[in-house]
Amino acid sequence: MNSFKYLIALFSIVFLLSSCEEVIELNLDTAAEKYVIEANLTDHANGARVLISKTKSYSSSNDFAGVSGAVVEIEDQLGNITRLDESAKKGVYLHSTLRGTPTQTYKLKIAVGGQTFTSTCIMPAVVPLEDVYPYELNLFDGPRLFTHVKYTDPIGVKNFYRFIEYKNGVYTKSIMATNDEFTDGKTVNQTIFPYEFDDESKLKKGDRIKLEFLTIDEPVYKYWFSVDNGAQGGGDSAAPANPVTNIKGGAIGYFSAHTIQSKEYTVQ
Repeated sequence: MNSFKYLIALFSIVFLLSSCEEVIELNLDTAAEKYVIEANLTDHANGARVLISKTKSYSSSNDFAGVSGAVVEIEDQLGNITRLDESAKKGVYLHSTLRGTPTQTYKLKIAVGGQTFTSTCIMPAVVPLEDVYPYELNLFDGPRLFTHVKYTDPIGVKNFYRFIEYKNGVYTKSIMATNDEFTDGKTVNQTIFPYEFDDESKLKKGDRIKLEFLTIDEPVYKYWFSVDNGAQGGGDSAAPANPVTNIKGGAIGYFSAHTIQSKEYTVQ
């Protein structure tokens, strides 16, 4: 009898819950706008390039919306200050002859919209890029070609690297940054994995591959590592988050003074 009463009570609760309908409206709050800075200085001419934009609301497009009117300066460790000029493209600031020197320290200063942002970055020494070549691995979807990068890590020095891959002139969106924690002083053959393992990302016969090899300093490595792990909600992060920045003043982004080398090959 007690069991029968229990079942009746249970069915009554289920009926009441199923009869209650409530419309829940999600309020996607729009966070306060922040400046986004992507600043690069290389050891090559035309390597000084700074992009300035602002964050957008959840519903906005991902198109780059540059910010004009900024004063952008890069200072070397001797106190020489070079101002970058805004190009024909809004929010893109360039200098045609400024180039960095490996092992030197550089300071970035940006004044825009009544705010000032600063950053300091050391351009690491050059680590020679030895080879770039295709290499086949067997994965869950069968054999697949990947780009391999060969270099020898200097012994006894903390080194950080970034790899940028282009296929037929188009950036492959792979986010690859690594350190020498387990490869100090060793010859390294680094595999460049695509952002997504789909048919579009497969390397096919006739594809022209260009690989850029960057030596970066530790704060820049932490930025790209957090982009790859935290910004996608991976690792210990439960939801996407802003990457770790080396820029002071409240902006999002990075300032990277780095060396750069590149090699190309054609998939046979």
